[in-house]
Amino acid sequence: MAAWDRISRDLDGSFRVRARGLLGSRFSLSDDGGREWGQLRMLGSYAAEVHAGGTVSEIERTGEFGARYRMRTGGASLLIAGPERPKEKLRIFCGGKAYEAETSVLRNTSVARRLTGGPEKDGPSAEGVRLEGGIAGRSYRGTFPAGDGSALAVAIFLLYRSVAIRRTAF
Repeated sequence: MAAWDRISRDLDGSFRVRARGLLGSRFSLSDDGGREWGQLRMLGSYAAEVHAGGTVSEIERTGEFGARYRMRTGGASLLIAGPERPKEKLRIFCGGKAYEAETSVLRNTSVARRLTGGPEKDGPSAEGVRLEGGIAGRSYRGTFPAGDGSALAVAIFLLYRSVAIRRTAF
């Protein structure tokens, strides 16, 4: 998690993404000034690699119907995601935090809201992660709470998931 925390501090809450090449299977991750800090490499719609901060993280789709996801760095689980029940919103767990996510394929947007725990039922808080893509799915902009490495990892996961869904749908 240390590499994600370090990168998130440098990004100050936002990043940009551009597809490299014609097939859209490689994406360059850069800060708002255009300095590249990482890459996302799609390995079909069921897996990807993220190269960032001197580390490589793998994202894989698992489970029945591919409804569960896992992100690992150095063999250790960093993020897990999936619906708790069929037809429910996606729940993402990363860095001791829980998020609830929604994706709009037609608008090419994804939003993950942090869930707050407590004696009452969990509910979304104002802290969130947002990913907005261009109409062709070749460029994106991500925003997240500044300095939060787990929120950055959630944003990268949402990028992978959005690209995978769009590749399957279109």
